[in-house]
Amino acid sequence: MSESIGSSFHLFPDYKRYFRIVHAPIFFKYFASDRRHMKDHDGGWIHPPPSYDPVTAADGSGTKHNLNEYMNISSMEVINNFEQDSINGVLCKKLGAVIDENLLEDFLQRVFSAIKS
Repeated sequence: MSESIGSSFHLFPDYKRYFRIVHAPIFFKYFASDRRHMKDHDGGWIHPPPSYDPVTAADGSGTKHNLNEYMNISSMEVINNFEQDSINGVLCKKLGAVIDENLLEDFLQRVFSAIKS
């Protein structure tokens, strides 16, 4: 875990690291990015875009871009328990669940157990 995410460092005590956990099939169904985050303020590419087409939501909604929905995290979203509803959120909800880094490893173990069963 520490090798994947790295250790936390505290620049300011008021800031915490949160992680949005979304089950891959749900993520691939709803996520979309038209690559606008890869452009400068004049609309030019900051770096050349990938050769494959932009990612569009597979849910039939026609969504072209919702990256900010996944990136924006409110402290109100953070779960502090391992109840089944929280685990179901990861497995079923478009935006999954948001967890504090201190609970991340235990929470992921519970999610992985739920997926296996």
